[in-house]
Amino acid sequence: MNKSLKADRISLGTCYYPEHWDKSLWREDLLRMLENGIETIRIAEFAWSKVEPTEGNFTFEFFDEFLEIAKETGMKVIFGTPTATPPAWLTTKYPECLNATMDGVLYRHGARRHYNYNSETYQELTKRIVEKIAEHYAPHQSIIGWQIDNELNCEKNEFYSESDTFAFREFLRKKYQTLEALNQAWGTAFWNQTYTAWEEIFVPRTTISNATNPHEVLDYTRFISDSACRFARIQSDIIKKYIKKGDFVTTNGLFGNLDNHRLTEESLDFIMYDSYPNFAYCIGTDPEHSTDLNDRKWSRNLTEVRSISPVFGIMEQQSGANGWNTAMEAPTPRPGQMTLWTMQSVAHGADYISYFRWRTCTMGTEIYWHGILDYSNRDNRRLREVKEIHDKMNKLKDIAGSVYEPAFGVIKDYDNIWDSQLDVWHKSVEKLSQESIFKASQLTHTPMDYIYLRDNTTVQELAKYPVLFYPHATILTEQKVKLLEAYAANGDVSFLDAVPDIRMRPVNVSC
Repeated sequence: MNKSLKADRISLGTCYYPEHWDKSLWREDLLRMLENGIETIRIAEFAWSKVEPTEGNFTFEFFDEFLEIAKETGMKVIFGTPTATPPAWLTTKYPECLNATMDGVLYRHGARRHYNYNSETYQELTKRIVEKIAEHYAPHQSIIGWQIDNELNCEKNEFYSESDTFAFREFLRKKYQTLEALNQAWGTAFWNQTYTAWEEIFVPRTTISNATNPHEVLDYTRFISDSACRFARIQSDIIKKYIKKGDFVTTNGLFGNLDNHRLTEESLDFIMYDSYPNFAYCIGTDPEHSTDLNDRKWSRNLTEVRSISPVFGIMEQQSGANGWNTAMEAPTPRPGQMTLWTMQSVAHGADYISYFRWRTCTMGTEIYWHGILDYSNRDNRRLREVKEIHDKMNKLKDIAGSVYEPAFGVIKDYDNIWDSQLDVWHKSVEKLSQESIFKASQLTHTPMDYIYLRDNTTVQELAKYPVLFYPHATILTEQKVKLLEAYAANGDVSFLDAVPDIRMRPVNVSC
C-alpha cells in the first residue's frame, strides 16, 4: 500500500463533497486544507446525478471544473464510484433494483444503500456509470486512487428481493449440482423441508417463531458475501481498464456477511477502514462501567483490517460528534482525542488517515455528523489539532510502511463467524471468548493478530506465532485440520499426511 499511495510518510486527508457547497468555497477550502496538512480528498461517492442527471444523459462539467481547481492547488483526489446511492430516476423506473425486507416490502428512495447487488438491471446501469466515469476522469493528474461504492453491506447486509431469490437458486445450483445433494447438505428431512424443484427454494422468509434451517441460512450468508464480492469485481474490472500507472483501487469497510479477504484479493489493491471510536460513547451506553474498553475496542477492528492488509489506510477517521437526525447521538471528541484515535490507527498499521468530514453538512440526514469544521466555517480547536497531528506525522515519517509485530494470534474463519450469528448457543460462547481474549491482550499490553484460515493459508503463515487461539471452531474441514496439526507439530510438513478422525456437523461435509 505504501507504494500505491506514493507516500514515504504518513499523510492526512479528508472527505469532501463539492456538490454540497457553493463553488465560491472550493478553492478556499482546498487551500485551507493544504495549509493545515491535508493533502488528499475523497469525492463523488454519492454524486451519481452530477454525472448522469437523467437516464443516458451524461455530463462531466461539474467534476471537470472541480478537478481543475484541485490540480491548480496541488490537492490529490480519491474518486468514488456513486453506486451506493442510485438516483431517483433509476429507482422509480427500475424498482427491481431495490432491496426488500424479509416480507418482500421494497426499501424506497430517500436513504442510501437501498439497492440489491443481484438485479441484472442494476448491474448493467452500474457498469455504464462506472465505465463513463472511469473513462473520462481516470487520466486526470490529480486523481491518485479510486474507491468502489461506499461501505459495502453497511446499513443492511441481508437482501430479500426477487432478484436475490433467483440469484440464490443459481448459487445453489452451482454449488450442489443436484437437489438430492442440497437436501442432504441442508438436512431437509427434518420438519419435512425436502425440496423437489429449484423453484421451491427462496431466500429466507418469515417463519413461525422465526425458526430457520441453520444450514440453509449459512449458505444464504455465503451467498450474500459472494454477491457483494461479485458486485465489487464488476466495478474494479472496469476501473482497471482506464487507471493510470501507480493509482490504486480500494473501498472502505469492514461490514458483516462479507468475506473481506476475498473482496480485497479479487478487486482491491488494499482495503481501507472507517474508524469511529466514539460510537462507544453514544447516548444510552455507560462508559464508566463498560466491559468493552470503550474507544479502545477500535483497536480490535483495526486488528481485523490488518489481517487483510498489513499496511492499510483509514478512509474515514472520527473528527467530530456524530449522529443522524434519526439515529445515534455521540459526543464531540475531547481535546487530544482525535490525536489519540489517529495514533491508534497508525500504531496498528495505517499509513493514511482521512478525516470525516471537512465541514459539517447543513442539510440532509447527517446534519449532526460533524466534521473538522463546524457550520460556521470558522477555525476551531479540531482544525488546530489536525495541524498538530500533521506536524507529529512528519516527525514519525520513518515508521511509514512498518509492520505491526504481534505476540500471539487468534484464528478466525468466515464460516464460524457466520455460524455464530445464526446459532444462539455458538454466539454466546464465541462472544465471551473473543471479548475475554481481547480484554486480556489490552490490559496486559500484549499485541495480538487475527489470522483468517482460508483455502490458501500456509503453515508458514501460522508458524510466525508462538501461540495461537482458535476458540469454538464448530465448523472444520479436513484441510484445516491438517493445517492446524502441522502447525502444532512445529511445521513438520510430513505431518500433513495425518488426517484425524473427527466428527463434523452435517453441514461441514458438503459445505
